Amino acid sequence: MNMKKNVLLLFLMLFFSGNAKCGNGNNVSIVEYPQKNTLQDKLFGLSKIWSEIKYNFVNVDHVKFDIDSMYYATIPKVVATTNDPDYYDELQKFLASFNDGHTQLIETDYAWNDINDYIPCGLVDIDNKIYFSDVKKNSGIDSTLVGAEIIEIEGLPTRKYIDKNVYPAISASTDEHRWFQAVSKIQGGRKGTSLVGKAKKIDGTIVPFSILRNGETTRTPNDKYWLWTTKNKKRKAERVSLDWNSDIAILDIRAFYPDNIMHKIDSLTTLINNRAKGLIIDLRYNGGGSTLVAEHLQKYLTHENSFLTFGSQKRINDSYGRSQGNYREEYKDFFLGKAYKTNASDTVTFGKDISPFKCPVIILIGRYTFSAAEDFLINIYEMPNRPFIMGEPTGGSTGAPLMVSLPHGAMARICSIRMLYPYSKKAFVGKGIQPDILVKQSIADYLDGNDVVMENALSRLKDTTSEK
Repeated sequence: MNMKKNVLLLFLMLFFSGNAKCGNGNNVSIVEYPQKNTLQDKLFGLSKIWSEIKYNFVNVDHVKFDIDSMYYATIPKVVATTNDPDYYDELQKFLASFNDGHTQLIETDYAWNDINDYIPCGLVDIDNKIYFSDVKKNSGIDSTLVGAEIIEIEGLPTRKYIDKNVYPAISASTDEHRWFQAVSKIQGGRKGTSLVGKAKKIDGTIVPFSILRNGETTRTPNDKYWLWTTKNKKRKAERVSLDWNSDIAILDIRAFYPDNIMHKIDSLTTLINNRAKGLIIDLRYNGGGSTLVAEHLQKYLTHENSFLTFGSQKRINDSYGRSQGNYREEYKDFFLGKAYKTNASDTVTFGKDISPFKCPVIILIGRYTFSAAEDFLINIYEMPNRPFIMGEPTGGSTGAPLMVSLPHGAMARICSIRMLYPYSKKAFVGKGIQPDILVKQSIADYLDGNDVVMENALSRLKDTTSEK
């Protein structure tokens, strides 16, 4: 449970696919799809996932459908598949129906780029709309699509297309998490297919487009792009970095792994305590990692030598209870497969070698904040005198996943534990951490290169420090 490696990026790579038709009139080679899985393999794989979910998926009490009926309806779909990619697509749709970001297919028997590619364009989503942010030069694509809003895909309004064709294959607990995955997903797809639709250009003109997914196939080290704006700063690649805005420290933590980054946090904390009048901890792009790292960071926010960590719930399966539950009320939950064991919050104690932050702290969060980063927020959210939280709601999914091995090296994972807030004991499920102040980027902010979340945090800290 303490080490939950972030496989979100791997998931996006594996399922960075769309359902667009071939287009552009280009002659493309026919992709030979792998077919390692026999009918027996396919049925075994689906059945194994079904059985593990039925008895171990922690949020079974939130499922709105009959699991056996879903399994029964998926069998002919799996049988009808003629290749491995189609088979894995059906498995992923089955897993995605449980609406959990830690319940998904994470490995297949082939590499993503063996059969898939992506459009040679960038997309950006702002306020639930999707725009072309850049177009590769010399790709044959109309450069005036840069900045255009995608208003239709394959004859459907964009959001309706995504709801119908993309969402069913995305594992997510919240719409925020589902949406940003969908934006990435429509860029990619099977080799030889195109993203087809209509776009509304900056001047208001509505034009059709058909863009072949050949971005990787045609990629060179010297590629150049037409850009919508050049004012957006590239995000740093380091997992942990420290910047300064005057005497305000900005501690950017992109991941809570590996465990040895705790040493980096320790060294940076010394610099912060020696100089900073205010601190911003930026977790907006932290996809998770180890709860040990998350708890280590929390020590610097605690002016005591201990703090409460989240409680948890897990499923209990009892054969005798199931046998009695159809006529004895005290065993009913076992019969229904909805019996739980609740684990109380733990207390983490630590020595005096930890010197907590001495200045006001603001924490930034967003829809990419996920998994162990949410464990950290669950721990501190109800904590007395906690830091101010600003940004957008988080992804809304955490919990130690049960890894399920499938034939030919494929792998699925199933969420096996549900976190509880340490003080209220409320369950963290189906909803991300909510900021104290909601701050979102507008189109104008994007074009001007303004990080409005950071700007708001800096302004608030400067006002706080100037009052002292």
